[in-house]
Amino acid sequence: MKAEDTGFLTLVGSGQKQFIIPVFQRDYSWTEAQCAQLLSDIQRVAARPIGASHFLGSVVYVASSDQSAVLPQWLVIDGQQRLTTGTILLAVLRDRLRVRDEPLAITDSPDAVEEQFLINKFSPANLRSRLALRGEDNSALQALLAGEQLPDSPTSRVVANARYFQSALAEVDPVEVLNGLRRILVVSVALKPGQDNPQLIFESLNSTGLALTQADLVRNYVLMGHLEPRQTEWYERWWYPLEQAFGAHYRAAFDKFLRDFLTLELNPPRPLKLDAVYREFRHWYPAPGDPEQSQQNEQRLSRLLRFGRHYCTFMFNPQNAGDAKDGLRRLQQLVDVAAPAVMMLLERWRHDKALTEDEMVDATGVLESYVLRRSIAGAETRSAGQVFAALARRIAADRPVARLKAALARSGKGAEFPDDTAFFQALTTQDLYGRRNLKFLLERLTNAGKEKVITDNLTIEHVLPQKSVLAPEWQEALGPDWRTAQARCLHKLGNLTLTGFNSELEARPFAEKRAAAVWGYVNSQVWLSKSIAEQQTWGEKQIAERGEMLAKLALTVWQPLNADKAMIAKLELEEAIEHSADHKLENLKWTVDAAAWFDQVRAAIVACSGDVVELPRARSVVYRAPEWFVEIIPRSRGFTLRMAADASELVDLEPNVQDAATWAFVVNSTVEGGSLFVVSSQEQVSIAIALISRTYELMFD
Repeated sequence: MKAEDTGFLTLVGSGQKQFIIPVFQRDYSWTEAQCAQLLSDIQRVAARPIGASHFLGSVVYVASSDQSAVLPQWLVIDGQQRLTTGTILLAVLRDRLRVRDEPLAITDSPDAVEEQFLINKFSPANLRSRLALRGEDNSALQALLAGEQLPDSPTSRVVANARYFQSALAEVDPVEVLNGLRRILVVSVALKPGQDNPQLIFESLNSTGLALTQADLVRNYVLMGHLEPRQTEWYERWWYPLEQAFGAHYRAAFDKFLRDFLTLELNPPRPLKLDAVYREFRHWYPAPGDPEQSQQNEQRLSRLLRFGRHYCTFMFNPQNAGDAKDGLRRLQQLVDVAAPAVMMLLERWRHDKALTEDEMVDATGVLESYVLRRSIAGAETRSAGQVFAALARRIAADRPVARLKAALARSGKGAEFPDDTAFFQALTTQDLYGRRNLKFLLERLTNAGKEKVITDNLTIEHVLPQKSVLAPEWQEALGPDWRTAQARCLHKLGNLTLTGFNSELEARPFAEKRAAAVWGYVNSQVWLSKSIAEQQTWGEKQIAERGEMLAKLALTVWQPLNADKAMIAKLELEEAIEHSADHKLENLKWTVDAAAWFDQVRAAIVACSGDVVELPRARSVVYRAPEWFVEIIPRSRGFTLRMAADASELVDLEPNVQDAATWAFVVNSTVEGGSLFVVSSQEQVSIAIALISRTYELMFD
């Protein structure tokens, strides 16, 4: 690495060369405010005594791998914003110098500026400009350098900033600005190809506080390890389609997508933080090595691209999901942390062809019901991201929707799927006003039938008003203890509706709210409000009855969970296998005799069925098919059998079988319930085998 202080004009003007902004770099993005600050700094240093200077920052670059070029080409690793803005300013200065009336020194002439700092006069067309950007930015820059009319591009910062400088320099002496530019210093950092690692340099620069996202670091890591032609190929093949898919959301949302994607891929023990995405990505995507590694990385990038499109479908473009679009839109409205599970469902649907469009609709409906029911029940939401990541990992290609439902059925404490009883009770007894998803609930109930209304501009209305002092008509309807009655039912579901006339309705008596022309309930286009007009009075009784009616409707809109029992057992077995992965049978400690007895019993267990799975634990071994039916726990004088069958079903074979429920706990056991039998002699082995055979028959035959 060679780093030195140098003048900005010396950097861009010394010798014939071309700086190239590689494909892995961000688009040019300096704003007008940043350009104004640069111009102010230049004018300020120009007015100071001879010898004064202003430091602009660093420019880091490395020689291009393309050795066929007729002049040196340098890939800009850092500093493209400064380099591009300075070039735009120089081009505008050249144009201003061309129309200046006063005589100019040869070094200040427009031709000198152009040939020293902007173009390589006698080079081929593709090497003519001293700076080459990418895509639309480059088209605008080349037009500016050629003195042509700027393209009409509302999104190009090159165009916008060129026009800013044209306006700002209209009444300014261009020679003064050029003299100021001569006093601008940068740190020129030239990397040595094959010796300096551009990615490490880039990371180091990022650690000093430059505004780079995790996505910037990831993109550069993926592309920078290749020679320039491969960089362009991979950018156009893998990364540019991602940028297109995210569109205007790329800068704000891509880091979050990477976090969710890596959570699926790496299954970390703790939730990933946004600022750790790049570090974790490097674990998932090893640095380019041999050709085989390159092929594997292409497969990884293909998966990244697919899941990025899945993420965008869920978060921004559900209209691309056919009949599932409404369900995806509603689910995203409820909870965006469902992205991992939704991405996996979309992968099973669109890539694996493992579920149909109708099944995708069913899956989104199940997730919507899960989230809405928990929200209304007031369930904890802080760990929702972890819950959806865990669900996603269970959505394998083997019957993915059945797996999703089974995984929901197996949700642990604090993440349960509320049943109809719990949901109905929450809807009818809890104060719902102020809940985050209340408007969503009312909108869905409003449009539960075939006739739909647009609810975007509607607001939540309390039929019984919130005013601390109610009108006499309301006090009479609620009775002498009207304050207590108001507090009791004010925020209940039965007293809430949607309207576009909240300010007109206010705290008016019910008769006026009900029958008023235009804004009265009787004239409402919203079923939820129009149905209220069927009542002649409004009090606790009507609120309770309406609350129950809406709660019953909600039970049909947000269906209960109906999971397949066989799939639940299958997931339990899969989890048990995962939990046993770190344990080995040979690590269990047996006496010499017990080891021989165990071998005999083990052979009999395995012979029960080809479905039997052996799961070693830290101090026992469990057998499942797919539910557990026997556990063997080594003891100092033999071993203990724990069987899933009740003792009452086994005592006819062996009177010494004990009910496990009579024990406070069974040392080293990992299962619950069932019965116990101790094997401490060879004679008891045959009894143990008979007990196990009976247990298997009772459980599975």
